[in-house]
Amino acid sequence: MKWSDTREEKIKALKRFYIPPDRVHKKQPEITGSDAGHIYRVLRLTAGAEVELFDGTGVGYLAQLVTVSPNCIQFRITESFSLHSESPVKITLAQGFLKDRKMDELVRPLTELGIYRWMPFYASRSVPVPVEKRIRKRLDRWEKINLEAVKQCRRGRVLRIEPTKRLADVLSASKHADLKVIFYEAKPKGFHIQKTRSKKPESVMVMIGPEGGFDPEEVKMAQANGFISAGMGPRILRAQTAAIAACTLVQYLFGDMGES
Repeated sequence: MKWSDTREEKIKALKRFYIPPDRVHKKQPEITGSDAGHIYRVLRLTAGAEVELFDGTGVGYLAQLVTVSPNCIQFRITESFSLHSESPVKITLAQGFLKDRKMDELVRPLTELGIYRWMPFYASRSVPVPVEKRIRKRLDRWEKINLEAVKQCRRGRVLRIEPTKRLADVLSASKHADLKVIFYEAKPKGFHIQKTRSKKPESVMVMIGPEGGFDPEEVKMAQANGFISAGMGPRILRAQTAAIAACTLVQYLFGDMGES
């Protein structure tokens, strides 16, 4: 449906919460956990209050609170609508694994930038390589940050976060991308897409290395799998900065941050 500006402003003024898609169509949709506690203890919303829900698949809902408790909030869905805040280009960022909490710090800006998929992978210069148990905890943390960012930026879909992979898995997953670009510091010249394609791609895979950069053999492997090599100017960027800059550049050229 098409809303008036007044309608849009009303929706934006409402408190916004995530509800898993498998709960939306139940007879009595509900939210549990920390969001329920936040609604009850912090916001102190009561039965009859109106909120916006989203299910992370591009659909939003107007809902009224029916029952309120510290552990469970039950709703009545009054209206559903499509959310139109997704980029027209599906951007996948394949990121060489970074140290400490640097990976955690990437989740929020990637979600805000409208990136479609994030694929952390172990590059040859990634140190250290976390154990599987710790990776599971990191994935859970990333998903939590992801949801919080989606609420804040009013995005309709959550960032798709893949389990950590090897470079070979990333290259295999890239075969369906319309455009593939590997950014690395040994390529100081910028990314001149107008010289490489005449049609805007619908899907783009961007590959960024870890703190130590890519091994030359990894770059050759990527190029052999159809990746265009590019740089971001003569300055050496931190890996986190390079990831955000590359995604912003691609979103500007092909997505919804440019002139058209």
